[in-house]
Amino acid sequence: MDALRPQVLDDAKLPDALSEEAARWSAISEVKTEVATTGNARPLHPEIEVTLLRTAQEALANVSKHADASRVALTLSYMEDVVTLDVRDDGRGFVPDTAPRSGNGGFGLEGMQQRLRNVSGTLAIESEPGGGTAISASVPAIAVQAPDG
Repeated sequence: MDALRPQVLDDAKLPDALSEEAARWSAISEVKTEVATTGNARPLHPEIEVTLLRTAQEALANVSKHADASRVALTLSYMEDVVTLDVRDDGRGFVPDTAPRSGNGGFGLEGMQQRLRNVSGTLAIESEPGGGTAISASVPAIAVQAPDG
């Protein structure tokens, strides 16, 4: 398979891969994590799946580094034309316009936005000091192309 495609996606469907990542992260970070999938889960173009998984990984890394959260919830929502990934924490929050830009050794919010733009997706950030943070990644629901027979 693609060398840049995470192994977890080679072995599992996206909802399962997200659950595995969240469970692994939760065990390391000792932060309670819940994962939910809504809608009709279906295979997506590999680049879309990788983008959503990498976004979840970076969001969880940001929670570890900055949030001091006790709970995180990830929701993967399959709709007709789009798929969204919401990551919400109950941590310290921040003022989104003042978030540090990448350059501190991490991929950061700016990097997540760029990765999503590369697949015609968007990233919305809601946060306030003391009120936790929610990020919402939205990508087109581009299905896997059936091989020509």
